[in-house]
Amino acid sequence: MRRFGWTAGGVSVLAAAGTLRRVLGVLWLADALVKISLPFGDRPGDQWYDQIMTAEAAPSGFQHVLAWESRVFADHPFLWWLPAAVELGIGLWLVARPGSRRALAASAGWAVAVWLLGEGIGGLLTKESSILGDFPGAALLYAVIAVVLFPGRGPREEAGAAAEAGLLGAWSRAVWLALWISAAFFTALPQVGANGLPFMLSVNRAEGTGPLRSMDTAVLGWMTVGNTNVLGFAAAGACLVVGFAVFLGAWPRVALPLAMAIALGGWVVFQNFSGIYTGAATDVGTGPALVL
Repeated sequence: MRRFGWTAGGVSVLAAAGTLRRVLGVLWLADALVKISLPFGDRPGDQWYDQIMTAEAAPSGFQHVLAWESRVFADHPFLWWLPAAVELGIGLWLVARPGSRRALAASAGWAVAVWLLGEGIGGLLTKESSILGDFPGAALLYAVIAVVLFPGRGPREEAGAAAEAGLLGAWSRAVWLALWISAAFFTALPQVGANGLPFMLSVNRAEGTGPLRSMDTAVLGWMTVGNTNVLGFAAAGACLVVGFAVFLGAWPRVALPLAMAIALGGWVVFQNFSGIYTGAATDVGTGPALVL
């Protein structure tokens, strides 16, 4: 595999890795603020529906737990401050001490717990997840980021990218490849159920206002005339290009912006900024984490 052989503005990969860890901390802080503000909105009860949908898509062993969580948080919205406090602490820890192994371990551990007990493994069992939607769940991406950026035992002067300076070294490219191959697989599947892109757009259109509602209406109209599968196959193909290009070290300055465009495009067009403006969101969504 070829090395990237470039750094941003001449900054060392170790310094770049520290910056990326701080950005992960900022994402945790943003998620905490979203949860803190949830009880003050006029729609905290909407989480009941979202969580019940998550419970139905979760493995059988988690369904009862997630359904119970849904009832408790719907009846007592200020309980969202408990996970917010944890995420606030992790975020501040990473921002203040980005090289702390304990902070990254706590970040990864909490993220996995949220992915399992809060996101129901990201709805992957429904086989209607998409890179343009919420694949594979924001919390899992946080965990992957923490593992990839986990500091190694010693300096890796040969590292060609910030991720390669971590504990996994060059194996971080294998993690990247696995993520994007999985994204391609799920994105190419039919999006016809309650967790598919058309349904997501329908919900967003009902909740959106102004330009967002107009955008949702236009995109939904385009998809419902037989273009849903075309979009899925095209996005899946782009995922494969992104995955293999970075893995092989070929054209990273093309592949990485393409990956960011896919992430931001899905976050804006299909997730509508994860619905933060509705007052019913609990995190900032997968888009920012995929960019990171």
